[in-house]
Amino acid sequence: MVISLILLFFTCLSLSFIEERLGNREKKILYVVFGLAMILIAGTRAVGSTPDTISYEEMFYAKKGDLSVLLREPSFNFFVSLLHSLSLGINALFFTYAILSIPIHLTAFWKMSRLPLLTLTIYLSYYYMMHDMVQIRCGVASGLFLWAIYFYVEGKKRYTLLCILLGTLFHYSALAGLVIFLFNDKLPRWQKVILYSIVPIGIVAYFTRYDISAFVPDELGGAKLMRYRQLNERGLEDAQAGWKFEINMLIWMNIVLYYASIYYHDFLSKRFKYTTIAIKLQAVGFCFLFFVNSLSQVLGNRMNDYFSVASVLLWTGSVYAFQPVILSKIISNVISTFRFITSMLGYALSLLWM
Repeated sequence: MVISLILLFFTCLSLSFIEERLGNREKKILYVVFGLAMILIAGTRAVGSTPDTISYEEMFYAKKGDLSVLLREPSFNFFVSLLHSLSLGINALFFTYAILSIPIHLTAFWKMSRLPLLTLTIYLSYYYMMHDMVQIRCGVASGLFLWAIYFYVEGKKRYTLLCILLGTLFHYSALAGLVIFLFNDKLPRWQKVILYSIVPIGIVAYFTRYDISAFVPDELGGAKLMRYRQLNERGLEDAQAGWKFEINMLIWMNIVLYYASIYYHDFLSKRFKYTTIAIKLQAVGFCFLFFVNSLSQVLGNRMNDYFSVASVLLWTGSVYAFQPVILSKIISNVISTFRFITSMLGYALSLLWM
C-alpha cells in the first residue's frame, strides 16, 4: 500500500507540470482514474495499518446499547446498520466513506482551481492521508466545507449553509464551520494586524497552557468542557492527540504560508479569489490549535485539521506568486514532496510492515 501511495502521488505530481497542455476531457479522465485509485487505497487498507482504524473497528462492532453508539453521528450509525444488514465487514465502511469523501473533494478542486492536478497533488501530499485514511468522518465533512467555501465566495450563502449542515451529519464539529458567515472578502489593515497577531499570542497561550474554558459558565457548556480538561490532565487522550505542535513541521509550513498569504494578499486575491476567506479560516484553525489545546489536545488538533483544509486553497493560490508558472510549480511540488514524505513517516509508516 505504501508503494501505491507513492505511485499515486508522484504520478499526479508529474502530470501537474503539463496539465495546461492537456485537454479538458483528458483531465477529467485523469481525475476519475485518480479518484478511483484513491478510493481503492483508502477502502482496502487493513485495520491497524493507519491511526484510528482500530477505533473504527471497535465502533463498527459495538453493541447498540453502548453509550458510544448513542453519541455517534446519525450518518455513521446508519451506515453501520446498513452494512451489518448486508453482512459486510469493516472495509465496507472504509469504502463507504471513501466513495463519499473523495468525489466531493475532487469535484470541489475542479470547480475552484484552474490547475486541478496541482491542487490534487497538494491534497495528496497530506490531507488525503489525514482525512480519507484517518479521520474518515471528518473527511466527508471537510469536503463539504470546501463546497461551502466555494458557494460562499460565489455569493450563494444558502448553499453554504446547506453544505455545513450536511457536514454535521458526518461529524458534529462541522457546525463550527458556521463561523464563515462572520467573514467577507475584504482584508483591511486592522484585520491584517489581528491576523498577524494570532500566531504569536497563540504560541504564548499554548506553552503557558492558558485555559480559556475557565471563563465559560456551566450553563453554556462549562461542565462538559471540564470533562475534556480532566481527560487531558489524566493523559487519557494523549494517544489520539496526534503530533505535538512544536515538532509538527506541517503546521509550521502552514504558518509560513499563512503569513506570506497575508503579506501578499492584495496580489494573490486578484489571481485566486478564494484567498481572503481561506486566510481567515486558517486563522480560525490556528485559534483552535493554540487556545483550545490546554483544554483538549484532541479537540484543538482535530478542529485545526478541519479548518486547515483551507490551506489547500492557500497553497494553490501561492502558485500565482512567482513567474513563470513553471517555477511556481517546481516550488509548489518540492514543498508537496517534503510534506508527503513527512506525512508518510507520521501516518503511514506502519504500512511498511503490511
